[in-house]
Amino acid sequence: MGKKDIILTGIETNNLKGITINIKKNGINLIIGPSGSGKSSLAYDTVVAIGQHELSSMYADSIHEPEFKVESYSNMIVTIPIKQLNSNNNVRSTIGTYFSLSPCLAKIFSSLLDIPYDYFVLNKAENACPSCMGIGYRKQLDPNKIVNYDVTIADVPIRCWTRGKEFYKQILKRFCEEKKIDINKTFRELNEEERHDILYGISERKYGIKYSVGNRKSSRTTKYYGIMTETPMLKNFSPSDTFYSHILCETCGGEKYSQNHKEAKLCGFSIGELLLQPFDILFKWAENVNSEYSDSRVLFSLNQIKIFASKAIELNLGYLFLNRNIPSLSGGELQRLRLVQVFASQLSDMLIVLDEPTAGLSEIESKLVYDNIKALSRKHTLLIVDHHNMFYKDAASIIALGEGSGVNGGNLIDAKKYIQNQRNDFFLKPRPIHKMIHISLDNSVYNYNGVRLDLAYNCMNIISGPSGIGKSTLLREYFTQYFENYTYINQKPILGNSHSTVATDLNIFNKIVNLFAKEFKTEKSFFSNMVSANGACPKCFGTGVITYGSELQGQVSLICKECNGTGFNKKLAKYTILEKSILDIWKLTVDEAYDYFSKVNKDISNILQKAKELLLGHLQIGQLTSSLSGGENLRVKLLKSIKPSTLIYGIDEPFKGLNNEEIYKVAQFLSKMENEGKTIIVVDHEIQSFKYFSKHIILHNNNGILCDKIQTE
Repeated sequence: MGKKDIILTGIETNNLKGITINIKKNGINLIIGPSGSGKSSLAYDTVVAIGQHELSSMYADSIHEPEFKVESYSNMIVTIPIKQLNSNNNVRSTIGTYFSLSPCLAKIFSSLLDIPYDYFVLNKAENACPSCMGIGYRKQLDPNKIVNYDVTIADVPIRCWTRGKEFYKQILKRFCEEKKIDINKTFRELNEEERHDILYGISERKYGIKYSVGNRKSSRTTKYYGIMTETPMLKNFSPSDTFYSHILCETCGGEKYSQNHKEAKLCGFSIGELLLQPFDILFKWAENVNSEYSDSRVLFSLNQIKIFASKAIELNLGYLFLNRNIPSLSGGELQRLRLVQVFASQLSDMLIVLDEPTAGLSEIESKLVYDNIKALSRKHTLLIVDHHNMFYKDAASIIALGEGSGVNGGNLIDAKKYIQNQRNDFFLKPRPIHKMIHISLDNSVYNYNGVRLDLAYNCMNIISGPSGIGKSTLLREYFTQYFENYTYINQKPILGNSHSTVATDLNIFNKIVNLFAKEFKTEKSFFSNMVSANGACPKCFGTGVITYGSELQGQVSLICKECNGTGFNKKLAKYTILEKSILDIWKLTVDEAYDYFSKVNKDISNILQKAKELLLGHLQIGQLTSSLSGGENLRVKLLKSIKPSTLIYGIDEPFKGLNNEEIYKVAQFLSKMENEGKTIIVVDHEIQSFKYFSKHIILHNNNGILCDKIQTE
């Protein structure tokens, strides 16, 4: 007799419309549907939330009040959520510590060398490298982040010398006169000695500099100190973290241990050296130790390392190593490592919930992950949010949500019909290439030594390639150095505060407030829900939620009943424009707000029109920024970044999590930007998107140089 299905009835979490689902045990259960249709609400906010609540209520001292809404559920099992999200910012958290492999190594070294286990524990100060205190690297100002290579010396090419720029202009001029450096040359045109003088030089004498700060005059007498000397020439000057890079500690070379630990070796490696070895070498080392010592005390630890390393190699993660810190991993890399951990786990019969497990992967890598997911379903139950058709054939059940997004989603729809609609072909003719941008850089970033690439100017370019090859590094690090009018956009959460909403993110908050203030001839503060504003709800102080409890004992956040979650004082409900108050507007979706503002304010409706084009129509105007998905974050950031001064855009995975029709719509939006004179550079692996781009670059690492694979063949 087969195992009973997991059954959830009457689900009304978020936008779900009282649906009932069956999850087949020991099978692949697929959730599909358009962006915003309720896929994550079902998978994570309901199924995962129920599984974790059931488990924690058996042992936890304090648990949060559940936020899922269901009539009933039955046959639930232990639930493990695995998302393509990396919010870990702890630089001491590494693959070795995160997945409990470092303790396995410590056990092996301790047992086989008759040395106390504590000798290999890194959180003891006496074991750690005294130079980096066991972190493995140190922060250092990075010339490649500081210097704008195409700006003349006269115009100050040092990016962090913006405050007091007139002072820096004058002192640079005086120093260059002393060193006989032509200030009309760009930094790129200087020879190596001249570059070194500007960055690291110290003048022989002091200069008296008179300069303006706003409307007042000021003066300063000082020697010239190059930015890399880290000696400020103006008071209270300190470069921000964006101008620093992490470089390996010169003392331990990234091993993190003290020099004494190098003497304790097993099969040719010290513990610190092993932490830097890629998984393929680590696996061979574990096999050598096993055959040479055959000691039952370390058999379990060796097996754990071998299982993890072999599965990591199989999932194309063989290039990673145990000392790689978690914050530096992409969401896709961390998700696959968590899959590796599931394979290595001694637990069975779990419900594993996966979010877009093949997103951001090349075709070969996607096939590897897919084969491993099929193998997992023999031991566990899989619930997967994914739109790729490779899952359709082997899925035990397919749950399709729609028809639309937001308030128009949350219903069960015909899965076969939805899949058939996604097979429709969409056409967008790529712009012909008339001019190329030839990029040649020779500077080190992480493990890379430079770039040799040709991009199509004023066209749409797409870059693909294996994970870990350096695609994001290219967009985030190298292009930022090379291009002047460049913006990099990724799926990381938008930085904000408790008052950050879709309205503030789309830059329409002040426009709406001003509209009401002008209409009713009052100050802006009267219609604002910001901190200390007159229009803020007195109960929740403008946040729209009230939090009870403490971080220590557990917290629960509930929608403020006083303002119905809008954050506005309810007295504002009587002030209406075309029968809607500002409280009403905060509850509208972008789609609904567009229809409303088309009759009220064209400036606001134009912004909302662009948001609709970027598949954000389902978002509520007053929706908190913290609730946005990675894809929604990226598309909102793209809208915010559009300005005349930005000519080149680097966009990391804009098609992630989108179906074929949605990919086409986003490509249409990018094409409009292209028609306005922008150069678009996208990193993505969605095969359906490739046909919309003028140039497709398959990235290759040629001895540390990032280049087009086609150029190397």
